[in-house]
Amino acid sequence: MAKITIEELYRGEKYDIMSAVTSKALQLGIDERTEEGRTWIEVELVRQTVIAIEQMKKNGDCIAEGELGKAVTVSV
Repeated sequence: MAKITIEELYRGEKYDIMSAVTSKALQLGIDERTEEGRTWIEVELVRQTVIAIEQMKKNGDCIAEGELGKAVTVSV
């Protein structure tokens, strides 16, 4: 079981949410300069985050303590 930081979740080698979003946006020709493009990217970030969390559950990984602040409790 690994403790993953938010930075590692979004830009690390194991989950790399940002690369998944960027790759898909480039494949689909999404223009981030438009409102529609920015909305697509935001929704895709959420979708890829959910996928990564499911992968984390399967791998037994979790978010490192203190990464989400005191007000948030996460059970993965």
